[in-house]
Amino acid sequence: MKKTKRLATESVHTIHRLIHQVFTNSEERGRAVLSELLTYFDPKFTMITQQGTLVGLPEVTQLFNSALGKRPELEIIIKDAMPILDENGIVTIRYREIHHEYAQITERLGTAIIDTTDVKLRWLYLHETPVCNN
Repeated sequence: MKKTKRLATESVHTIHRLIHQVFTNSEERGRAVLSELLTYFDPKFTMITQQGTLVGLPEVTQLFNSALGKRPELEIIIKDAMPILDENGIVTIRYREIHHEYAQITERLGTAIIDTTDVKLRWLYLHETPVCNN
């Protein structure tokens, strides 16, 4: 696998590990992790949520701040991470994100665009789509 694709794949796992820590850790530890997490997002980052709403980094930051430590039972599993395009180090990657919380399981498909051209990888865009399990 090309280095840029490998870096993007690792970034998907890293960012979700940090998100998990923000959601599950107490205020003090969660805030420290949140600061690190936010460094992975480009200042112009945009995201289409599962509800179809377009949000930017300020809204994502607010979401994480309001969720600090509020989901202590959450488990996040990332599966099927697949880079689908690499244009000069700007990698588009698709992955499956599974949340286990109490007795409930939810899934979503994520498509992210990640800039791997600098020492610090930056997420530029994310589109989440819920997976309906019938």
